[in-house]
Amino acid sequence: MLRFALVPALALCAAAVAALETPLTIASGGKVGIIDPVYGSITIYEPSATKTDRLGLGKPSANFLADIDVGLKTYIDERDGVPFQALRLGTTTSKPTYREMFLDGKWLAKDPTPREKAAGKAALQTRASRAEDAFWKANPSYDGVVRAAYSNSGRYVALVIPSLHTLLVYMMDNETATLVAMRNWGPELFMAGYNSTPSPRDFLKELKGDKLKEAEAALGIDDEKADKGADAPPPAIDAEEPPTPKSDAWVAAGTNDSFLIVDVPNQHAMLYQISGKNLTLNAVRNLAVDMVVPGLIGGSWHCEPSSEKMLEAALRGERKAKIQEYDLPSDKDELVLLVQQSAGKGKASPFEGLMNNGIATLNFVEKRAFLTLDTQNGQKLALASARDYTLDIALALLDKQIIDRGNARRLVGDAATLAKQNKLKSAFLTAKLALGLDPRLHKDAEQKMKGEFRSNAELQAQFQALIDEAAKQAEELAKQAEERKKALEEQRKAKKDAGK
Repeated sequence: MLRFALVPALALCAAAVAALETPLTIASGGKVGIIDPVYGSITIYEPSATKTDRLGLGKPSANFLADIDVGLKTYIDERDGVPFQALRLGTTTSKPTYREMFLDGKWLAKDPTPREKAAGKAALQTRASRAEDAFWKANPSYDGVVRAAYSNSGRYVALVIPSLHTLLVYMMDNETATLVAMRNWGPELFMAGYNSTPSPRDFLKELKGDKLKEAEAALGIDDEKADKGADAPPPAIDAEEPPTPKSDAWVAAGTNDSFLIVDVPNQHAMLYQISGKNLTLNAVRNLAVDMVVPGLIGGSWHCEPSSEKMLEAALRGERKAKIQEYDLPSDKDELVLLVQQSAGKGKASPFEGLMNNGIATLNFVEKRAFLTLDTQNGQKLALASARDYTLDIALALLDKQIIDRGNARRLVGDAATLAKQNKLKSAFLTAKLALGLDPRLHKDAEQKMKGEFRSNAELQAQFQALIDEAAKQAEELAKQAEERKKALEEQRKAKKDAGK
């Protein structure tokens, strides 16, 4: 049976959390809510073609900053001399309650596994409790970051406070916000999974031979030492070193008044459902396994065409001819290295997500992978598909290089024509564009425009500097190509040695 000795060290990843971008202007059923992260207000409007009405003036509306402040400073329990804040425990209408999470082994194992015993580790339940103690003893506070979602029915607004691992749910009673439930999702981060399919065992069944070995190596699976019968990996967090790790989270409304929270640095998805004042944890999924496997099975799982099939189909016909003409890489592994070498200029959030009719698409931008989760009417989390889109990016890079190379060749000819017409400034600027697209053409450009700028000393000097700079860039590109080939040879040798 599978046991995972290592799932990514999320506590380390969480130490450098990049901010996500989630709108605080939310809508449902024609009504718009505006959440103010500075003043804590939750205001509802109803816009139309002719006017906008401000709703909820009948009674005082809740303020989430006030609720946080009271929750942090109100102590309602104490265990072994450790006082428990209201925000840590959450409301008693949130099921399972915080106490229930640590009551038996249903949610967090109360007995150590054989491997944990051998390593001298305490049971997961004990380690999680210690980590939670450390987190709350450090006096966490609101850091100005809040996420929001409006339920599909328009009856509830969910606010997520990543710095406090806190979910606040407000009922919109006559368009006025009233706090009905709050939950600390810290314990959920220690769960391997709950009410979620497929299990890690089923997920890996599709891998065979070398790819299964590659997945086992990536995930730290050790079958020989595994205890029989275990169906899920151990928690995504090794809680030996508290406190519970920092979070950044995304939230979206599903169907049936459900909310999906994705704790991005800790790679956990948690599905909650609200009914009246009752908030229920319906499912938890550890996304760490899902994030690794797509890259090991042709780039996708339940996603057609797979990256490998896509690449095979794409490297035919006109594209194949251009790849050969321009001596561009076409090997899968070399294309992956090409993506790794390419530094993009665009800025993107490390994570982007969207929800449509209960189907969530989770795009882990920095990891170049997206997952599709079916929330199944707010009751369960099912992984519907997964894709590592590194090769999709590689194909786009190839196409751009083909376009750039073709444009550069044409532009060098255009620049030479302009120079012969004594339109020297235009010729220089055109040559500059051409060599920016493909510096490898520096010799061709120099030959075709040799002596054309002699009547203008300033342009002649600029043109020579352009040629010299392009030559340096061409050398750098050649060096990168050589590095890719060397890395490719080392990868193949390592695979060959591993198979002996």
